[in-house]
Amino acid sequence: MFKNDRDQMTGEHETETVIAPSVRVEGDFVSEGNVRIEGAVTGSVRTARDLIVGENAKITADVEARNGTVAGELHGNLRVFDRLELAATARIHGDIQAKVLSVAPGAMMRGQLVIGLEVLPNEKPTVAASAASDDEEKSPAGLRSRSLREKKIEEILQQ
Repeated sequence: MFKNDRDQMTGEHETETVIAPSVRVEGDFVSEGNVRIEGAVTGSVRTARDLIVGENAKITADVEARNGTVAGELHGNLRVFDRLELAATARIHGDIQAKVLSVAPGAMMRGQLVIGLEVLPNEKPTVAASAASDDEEKSPAGLRSRSLREKKIEEILQQ
């Protein structure tokens, strides 16, 4: 397999789980390692490491990963804790939340974007949570106080 500079620096170039083009997965898919999806997935996908979605992949699921590269079609919300790269062939129908986003010309996104804030596990995007109270926001993990930075960004977006 070809290695790029980022792979050589991190030593995380090996894909541990591959969902091949002829494979269809339904249900909750959870992995601690890197995942490459070339087939079809319905349900949810969660990996503690990197996710690669191939050009012909079709995903109907909410997705969480540390880093992600999407070249295929995704119907669902996408949460990436660090860096998300969308290839020119990417088609995203859902909300995107990532710390860093790179979009190639030709990529298509339909939904809300929350970029640049630290992405925390099980947290709703702060833009969608603007209807919550000013001091606290409810998440599946319980109550947590929003940071001053998040409040300022919401104020700017509401103007």
